Amino acid sequence: MASFFMKCFLLVSLMLFGVLLGMEQASKNMNHMQGSEDTGAFQVKNASDGVEAEILGTSIKQDDLKKKQETLNHANEFNVLGELGATLSGWISSVIQAILSFVFTLITTFLSFFQS
Repeated sequence: MASFFMKCFLLVSLMLFGVLLGMEQASKNMNHMQGSEDTGAFQVKNASDGVEAEILGTSIKQDDLKKKQETLNHANEFNVLGELGATLSGWISSVIQAILSFVFTLITTFLSFFQS
């Protein structure tokens, strides 16, 4: 039995190693096909007008981030569905809590009759 488990463990370990090795090779080959030898999806460069970041080949500047932050601030002023969901979840939680409290009270009173 121990021999069987040892063989299974070694087989699974070998397969896991193969998968990890394959993922590494695929990553290297994808970078080679794209013509870039830089590994990683996130790169930071110092530009003349500040810091510039590149995520998966898309350039992002500090001005872009400020514009996106302003857009998010205006978009999140009031979310009707979010407020409705929060209120509804509060109501449902309180109803379920009351029902469970009632059921457990009934069970404890029912069990107390058999105890005496």
